[in-house]
Amino acid sequence: MSGKLRKQVRQALADETLQAALSRFTMLTKFGRQMGMAGIDFETLRQELHERKTKAIDNLPALIEEFKTNAAAAGAVVFEAGNADKANDYIAGLARRRGIRHIIKSKSMLTEEIGLRHHLEHLGIRVDETDIGERIVQLAGEKPAHIVGPAIHKTTEQIAALFTELLGEQVSTESQPLLDTVRESLRQCYMDADMGISGANIAIAETGTIVILTNEGNGQLVTTLSPLQVAVVGIEKIMPGFEDANAVLRLLSRSCVGTKMTVYTSFITGTGKVPGLPLPGGQGPRELHIVLVDNGRSRMRDSDDFREALYCIKCGVCLNVCPVFASLSGQTYGHVYQGGIGAILTAFYHDRERSRDLSEMCLGCMSCKSVCPAGIDIPGLIRRLRAHHVREKGLPAGKRLAYSVIKHPARMESVVRACAKLQGPFLDADYMINRLPYPLDSLTDAISLPGLSNSLLRGRMAGCASPAPGRSPKVVFYSGCVTSYAYPDLGEDVMRLLERFGCAPYYPQEQACCSAPAYFSGDYGSALALARRNIEALSGGDPDYIATVCPGCAVMLKKEFLSLTAGLTELHEKAVRLSGKVRDLSQLLAELGTKPVVKVSEEKKVTYHDPCHLKRGLGISVEPRQLIEAAGYRLVEMNDADACCGFGGNTLLAHPELCGSILQRKLANIEATGVDTVITGCTACVLQLRGGLHKKNSPIKVVHIARLLAGQV
Repeated sequence: MSGKLRKQVRQALADETLQAALSRFTMLTKFGRQMGMAGIDFETLRQELHERKTKAIDNLPALIEEFKTNAAAAGAVVFEAGNADKANDYIAGLARRRGIRHIIKSKSMLTEEIGLRHHLEHLGIRVDETDIGERIVQLAGEKPAHIVGPAIHKTTEQIAALFTELLGEQVSTESQPLLDTVRESLRQCYMDADMGISGANIAIAETGTIVILTNEGNGQLVTTLSPLQVAVVGIEKIMPGFEDANAVLRLLSRSCVGTKMTVYTSFITGTGKVPGLPLPGGQGPRELHIVLVDNGRSRMRDSDDFREALYCIKCGVCLNVCPVFASLSGQTYGHVYQGGIGAILTAFYHDRERSRDLSEMCLGCMSCKSVCPAGIDIPGLIRRLRAHHVREKGLPAGKRLAYSVIKHPARMESVVRACAKLQGPFLDADYMINRLPYPLDSLTDAISLPGLSNSLLRGRMAGCASPAPGRSPKVVFYSGCVTSYAYPDLGEDVMRLLERFGCAPYYPQEQACCSAPAYFSGDYGSALALARRNIEALSGGDPDYIATVCPGCAVMLKKEFLSLTAGLTELHEKAVRLSGKVRDLSQLLAELGTKPVVKVSEEKKVTYHDPCHLKRGLGISVEPRQLIEAAGYRLVEMNDADACCGFGGNTLLAHPELCGSILQRKLANIEATGVDTVITGCTACVLQLRGGLHKKNSPIKVVHIARLLAGQV
C-alpha cells in the first residue's frame, strides 16, 4: 500500500468532525433503505434488473448503433468519444465555436471521471455546478465524497462557514435557511449561462431518449434554460427499451435514498417530435448534443472477469453499507469512484496501479453484494482484480514467504511452535499479547492477540484420525488455523459436542489451511495447492458431513474450491462431492435436532454477533439463535448484529487502524446491550472481538457457540 494512502486513512480516522458526519450519514441511509424496501420483493426485482443489464451489455454494440440512429432522427447530434480526452475536446470545441463563456452543469459522475469541468475552466470558461452537494465541494476545492451525496462528509456548520466566507455575510447553520442560501446564490447562474451540461442515468435505444433523475430540480433548469445542451453519457447506460428503463427506476432511488422514485424524472428525446412516439413536439432543448463515452468500458465488456461491473447503476448503496467507507468517506480513496466498485472502475477508467491500493481496503464482508440492486458480486470482482495484479506484478515478498509456509502444514506448525516459545515476554495474565514490538506493533494498537498454544490441536487429535467403526453419521471436523493454533480447547469441545449429538467425529491429520489468505490475495497457485491437499484429506473415510467452526473456511470448502478446481475434472468432481457435505457447526447441530443441548440452570442474557461469511456467505443466521435459546439463554439482539467486526484477514494486516475503527463500532453495539457475554460462530470474530474488549479492559466475555453449547461459559 502506498504511503500516501496510508496517510490519508489515518487523517480520516483522526478527523472527529468527519467521523461525526459519517456516523449520521450511516444512520440515515440505513433507515432510508429500510423504508425504501418496505413492501416490495427486492430479490425478484433485482434479479430482473440483473437479467436486463446482462442482456443490454451482451448486445451493447448493436444498442449503441440503434441509440445513435434514433437520437439523430429526433434531432440530437451524437458524438462517440473513445476516451476522456476526446470527450473533453469535443465539448470544449463546441463551446469555443459558439463563443460560450459560462456553463451550468448538473451532477454527473462521468464528467468527474473525465475531468470535464477542470478542462473547461483551464480554458477560461466559467462552469457552475448546480447540484447542491456538487456546488459545495466545487467551492471547497474538493472531490465528491460519495457517488450520490457529494458533500455527505461535511457538517452544516462547515457548509455555513464556507458560504459565510464566500458571500461576505453570516449564513445560518439551520438546514433549510442554509439550503435556501445555496439555491439563491445559483439563481442568476441559470439565467446567465450559455450552455447546460448534464449526465444521464439511462439511455433508451429504441427512441434515442436520455433519462435524468434528480431530487432538487436543478437538472430540469440545466436542461431547459440554456439554448445549447450537452448530455455526457457512458455507453453502459444504454438499455433497449422503456421496460428496461423501468427496471432501473424501480430500484435506483429506493436503494440510494429510500424513496420510491426520485423527485424529478426527465425523459429527453432529441429536440422535437419523435416519429411513432406519442410525445408533443418541442419537448426537448433547442439544440442537444449527446456525447457517448467509452473510456475503458468496451475493454471492461470484453473481459469475462469484469464485465459484470458495467451493470452498476450508480446508486451508491454499496457505499452506504460498506464498513470501510463508514470510517473514511470518499475523499480518502483519492480518486473519482469510491468503495469496492470504485476499485474496479478505477482499474479500467483511470489508474491500474492505484486500483491495487484500493482493492486492498476491501474486507470482503459482502455487505455490498447483499444490497446491490443489479446483483453485482463486488467482492468477487475485487478478488479477481487482486489476482490480475498478482499475475502482472507478483506478490510482495512478505506474502510470498508467508504462503510458502502456509502451503505446508509441517512448516506452519514449526513456525507456530517457534513463535510460541518466543511469545513469553509479551503474554499477560490472561494469556493475551497486549503489545508487540516494532515493526509488528500496529497489529496490537486496536486489539490484543491470543497467545499461541503450546499444545496444538493436531497433536491432541492424533488418536481421532479416523471415524469409530460402526457409527454414523461420520463427521469430519475441519478446524481451520485459528482453532488449531490459538484455540485448541475449542476443537476438543467440538469433538465432544458431535459425540453428544450421536455423531462419529474424526480429525484427518493431513488437513491444512483452507487457503483463504492466499485466495483472497489473488495467489491462486498457492490456493489451489492447499485446496488439493484438503480435498484429498477430507474425502478420506467417505464422511457424511464436514463440520466447520470458521465460516470463512466453510465458504472456501463449499464454494471457492469449486472455482479453484474448475477445469481439473477429477479434482473438481471431488470438490463438488465435498461441497455438498460441508456444514457450519451450528447448521449441522440444528439439522441433527436440539434435544442433546444441555440447558443452563438459570436464565442468562447473552447477545449474538453474526459473522459476515456465516450470514451473507452461507445464509445462516437462524440456526445459531435457535441453539442459544434451546440452551436456555435469553438472547438480547444488538444493533447491527450482522455488521462486520473488522477482521478482514489481509486487510487487517495492511490497515490495522482501519479495522480497529470498524471494530469500535461493533464493540459499542455490544456494550449497549448491557450483557456480559457475546456469542459468535466464527473463530476469527472471536479473536477480533475478544482482542478489542481485552484492549479496553472490558469484563465482557466472547464465546464461540461451540464452547457455549459444550457448557464452557
